[in-house]
Amino acid sequence: SAMNQSSQQATGGKPEKAKTDNYVRIEGLRKEFDGFVAVDDVSFSIRKGEIFALLGASGCGKSTLLRMLAGFERPSKGSILLDDEDIVGLAPFDRPINMMFQSYALFPHMSVEDNVAFGLKQDGMGKDEIQARVEEMLSLVQMGKLAKRKPHQLSGGQQQRVALARALAKSPKLLLLDEPMGALDKKLRSQMQLELVNIVERLGVTCVMVTHDQEEAMTMAHRIAVMDAGRIRQLGTPDEIYEQPNCRFTAEFIGSVNLFEGRIEEDEKDYVTIRTPALEKAIYVGHGVTGYDGMSVAFAIRPEKIAISKDEPALNYNKVQGVIEEIAYFGSHSVYHVRLPNGSKVLCNFVNLKRWASENFTWNDSVWLSWKDNAGVVLIS
Repeated sequence: SAMNQSSQQATGGKPEKAKTDNYVRIEGLRKEFDGFVAVDDVSFSIRKGEIFALLGASGCGKSTLLRMLAGFERPSKGSILLDDEDIVGLAPFDRPINMMFQSYALFPHMSVEDNVAFGLKQDGMGKDEIQARVEEMLSLVQMGKLAKRKPHQLSGGQQQRVALARALAKSPKLLLLDEPMGALDKKLRSQMQLELVNIVERLGVTCVMVTHDQEEAMTMAHRIAVMDAGRIRQLGTPDEIYEQPNCRFTAEFIGSVNLFEGRIEEDEKDYVTIRTPALEKAIYVGHGVTGYDGMSVAFAIRPEKIAISKDEPALNYNKVQGVIEEIAYFGSHSVYHVRLPNGSKVLCNFVNLKRWASENFTWNDSVWLSWKDNAGVVLIS
């Protein structure tokens, strides 16, 4: 793809690579409001050309962090470097950064093309150059035909495209997206997520987005920082965060998960067993952890990693019998809520290959749940 070619050209020598890896460097960033710490000593780097998501529930500090990048908030402490330049002292309009808001914030009295041209006029670009750039941007977001319209004559998705064209027109070094899909309905959201990624990657723009929607972060971002209470709890690619959560918070925040609380019984180099009230036999995990006997841990396993069957599986560990209490049918798959003998509930997914999946299992059926020894992760914190 074009993206790979450009990144190969850019990373010819070693020093150049460090520069593209640490294109944005956030170091020891802290923000307090009247004694409340909104962002608590956060440090991380963003690569050039990366779409980086700050993900978390409202009040976790992600928007404050974005506002500090944009220059709307001044950090209490710490530094923000963009392409090796410290930008903390720069006013928002002096930063080579553009922000696209959830509300799109288009000028209502201006046409689509004037909205896109606005920043370029401010910068004193020549008339012909502006027109060429505006046309290029509007064709990029497929809004050329509607250039003369006013914002109120556009749908939400069209307004969003104009806001994106306006944000990209000045070729910012960094594009900030604040809940970019917040105002769109679900079907349009999914379509726009993919379009936005394509446009941003085609232009090679570096992008930081804030979202509370885990699906959006998983779909759009190259890497995700999961935030909670002003700190980054985990930073990684979507599959790292989903498959290898490093703490209970991340495991529960991303996707649905079953957590078995328990204690380490045996901890060997290549396996660990966890004693938990939910199962008669200890859970067997096919890798060691750096723990100690009796240490309290949680075993996290995703619903799609648990097999469901009428008959007892041949495994001699990681199996439990329960009763189906609820069934949620999602078309492509069903989610079974299975009540275990000790009263706890386990979710498991079943892919519906048949037309009527209910032939297989139904309410109040007694079923066996089982999983492989590498299907889950042991969480220590």
